[in-house]
Amino acid sequence: MLLLFSILTILLGSLYLFAVEKQHKSLAYLLKPGTMVIVILIAILGFGDLSSTYSWWILAGLLFSILGDIFLMLPKDRFVYGLVSFLVGHVCYVVAFFKVSGNGEVKIWVTGALLLIAIFYLIKLSKGVFHSGGITLFLSVTAYVTIITSMVWAAFYSQQPLIIAGAILFFFSDAILAWDRFVGKLTYRNFLVMIPYYLAQYLFAVSLHWM
Repeated sequence: MLLLFSILTILLGSLYLFAVEKQHKSLAYLLKPGTMVIVILIAILGFGDLSSTYSWWILAGLLFSILGDIFLMLPKDRFVYGLVSFLVGHVCYVVAFFKVSGNGEVKIWVTGALLLIAIFYLIKLSKGVFHSGGITLFLSVTAYVTIITSMVWAAFYSQQPLIIAGAILFFFSDAILAWDRFVGKLTYRNFLVMIPYYLAQYLFAVSLHWM
């Protein structure tokens, strides 16, 4: 069953990218959240008879993520609503990762690297963010960068390869999305954002089958 849903995730995700490239808006509106629905089903399949706290927090993160997807694809600009939805989703992931048994120390160079990357990105985004929405949007983006950086840090704290890989992919996806919106348009933006995004969410969902 896991294999079937995994193949379906790849298929729907690929069809979504095709629909976006061909500008089939109605199909894209269906497939973007539709792919996440399959990912959520994969997570639910990983629930045992006595589902762990980790499982429920991951499921909550996936649900807030699909809500964020819906806000970001609406015809009217709902960027802030999408930002808040994903921010809450990342908080859920942070809590989930701290529930993993075998948590350990994060190497100082990892913490330092994450801080430097977050600060660098905020500096690069700041001009475009202020131009788009002023101080309010800048504070929102700063909060988001703080939370997603914390999510990656918590992933390293979990010491679980699937979680770490998923968190890094999610960070990369959001970094590309922010760069495209506030710094400069990217040619392969949809592929660079959505492929690591879907893969990250898939890895989080699959982790429930091994926790």
